[in-house]
Amino acid sequence: METLQNLYKLSAQPGEIKVISGGHCYENFTFQSATDTDSGTRTRFVIDLSNMRGISEEVKEDKEYIVVEPGASNWLIQQTLHAKYGAALPGGSCYSVCAGGHIAGGGYGLLSRLHGLVVDYLAGVEMVIPDATEGKYKIRTFTPGNDEDRLNWASRGGGSGHFGIITKYYFEKARVPAAPEHALFISFPVAWEQFSTSSPETDAANFAAFLQAYYDACTQLPEQAFTLGKFTFRQNSSDFMAISMQVVYGEHSGHDSATLGGQDVPAYTRDEAIKAIYDFIDYMKDWIPEAKESKHLQQPYYLPGHPVSASVLLNHLYDLPWIDMTQMLNGSGENQCGKYKSSCMIENFTQPEGEEIYYFLTGTQKDNEVPDTLDKAQTLIQIDSYGKQINAMDNPELFHTAVAARNSTLKLQYQTYWKNYENRDEEQRKAVEKAIVAWFNKGYNFIHNKGTNNASGFPVWGDKYQGCYFNYPDRQLGVNPGYTSDPGELYGDFLQLYFGERVRDELLAIKTSIDPTNRFAFSQAVLNLTRAS
Repeated sequence: METLQNLYKLSAQPGEIKVISGGHCYENFTFQSATDTDSGTRTRFVIDLSNMRGISEEVKEDKEYIVVEPGASNWLIQQTLHAKYGAALPGGSCYSVCAGGHIAGGGYGLLSRLHGLVVDYLAGVEMVIPDATEGKYKIRTFTPGNDEDRLNWASRGGGSGHFGIITKYYFEKARVPAAPEHALFISFPVAWEQFSTSSPETDAANFAAFLQAYYDACTQLPEQAFTLGKFTFRQNSSDFMAISMQVVYGEHSGHDSATLGGQDVPAYTRDEAIKAIYDFIDYMKDWIPEAKESKHLQQPYYLPGHPVSASVLLNHLYDLPWIDMTQMLNGSGENQCGKYKSSCMIENFTQPEGEEIYYFLTGTQKDNEVPDTLDKAQTLIQIDSYGKQINAMDNPELFHTAVAARNSTLKLQYQTYWKNYENRDEEQRKAVEKAIVAWFNKGYNFIHNKGTNNASGFPVWGDKYQGCYFNYPDRQLGVNPGYTSDPGELYGDFLQLYFGERVRDELLAIKTSIDPTNRFAFSQAVLNLTRAS
């Protein structure tokens, strides 16, 4: 707080104060050049919250709350909740992601189909916000049952950094889900050779049928199950992709709607968990070989990308305590450059859409030549099962949270990573990034053009898609005035694509009320449009 008041004395201008919590961000929301003369884009001051890692308890109005500070990492949160309370929030798996950005943007992980999103359990926040009467800053405390300024609601999915600095996240202790006791995990190889004949048209059609089968299989999964389709770029016909699956079981593997909200889900036994795996295999039997017939049986495999990054044995059934399984899967990989895109899907893949994904992952899209610098081994579309309790915990009528995407069945994560720090000067690094990102953006646009009749190239809200996930920022969707977007065509109203119209409008109204002069701003921040320039 004192730091912010000192910045006020130094005449910090709108957009010059940036905030980090110590994790990572898929776009540069923080470190713009301090020599940039374009007001609203340069960074002069960085508020680093990474040392605020406390996880404690507070009592407010006779209720006990678990309080999480923004610098606490996903792994620290899960480890602490499990050890002290036997509890778990349904957040992400990357151990190094911190609460400061993860929670307020939604908080999605391998327990989300069973328990919903982290923000479904967020009671409210403490936040440092502008003080309109003094022209400085003040602490906006959390008071149970009081959300006149709507900041508690906005922090349930609207993202962080728009209105002020969140210093505490409050979770009512009685409403934090119990951690499941056990988890099964298995990774199935999906051979590229079955989509590598002498007929690209046939291969593309078969690949589309494979994706449609995966969608159907995901709709049949129980709440305790979660799948990650790691559909990686084909370099050779002998390459293979992987579908990973986790199913939790034990006394506390259900969901009590009376306490937690949503819908009741009975707990799963180990036999039921194993049956869920075999049921999934049966749905995918045309594309996944039986383990005993797989030439990849027990082969070591590194699961690339986020949110799960780990080394596993293929077709090997892991059976571990849930907390140990979470630790096994919570890698983030090495430091490198990357580009991330997303979409939330309601309906199944169209045939042209599935075929276009095939062309993208084989580098054969028309009018989209693959750059030589692309790291094909680290380029993938990860397709995660979604829905179930995520969709049951809130809806547009309840409007408990700022997460409007509550009808989706799948979440797609487009990912590419590359190393850009060896034997290249600054201009070369920029050229490499521009080429990779331009190709990546174009491929994404081509796919979504085939998904619907909308020609924008983006997953616009409708019967097929529910936009993009704010925690996976993407500057191709659009940026605020004064900031640089990615190369390629832009969507335009990026906030509408992230949040839908109703939530976007509510967030804009809150911004105008809380921070009318846009003291807190970044390239994709909610801004008071009457003051943005």
